[in-house]
Amino acid sequence: MCMAFSLSYGFEKVITNKDDFEITLSSPKNFTSGHNSFEVSIKKDHALIKAEGLKVSFIMPEMPGMPKMTENAQLEAKDTKFLGQVSLPHGGTWQIRISFMYQGGEQRARSSIDF
Repeated sequence: MCMAFSLSYGFEKVITNKDDFEITLSSPKNFTSGHNSFEVSIKKDHALIKAEGLKVSFIMPEMPGMPKMTENAQLEAKDTKFLGQVSLPHGGTWQIRISFMYQGGEQRARSSIDF
């Protein structure tokens, strides 16, 4: 799968995990219902790193009358960045779960977006 899009950011969220990795989630537009393209970059000590095995999941918790939903992003590595795509069925508060490998250790981070 080849993903090609040029990003001039309309949305950008910086997430820091407990080990001080800085994960930046950027998109040419705000996240909406339907198809969303985004980019992920990861820094350690203010320098871009080349992480492996990146996974990004968007989760809508269970609510009355609605089951839990999980949408896993499709990702493609490009040097020190990852290009991603995800389709979100509707608006609301989506939890973001991120995991990746760096120097043999697994790193995790979490955040959320509202739209």
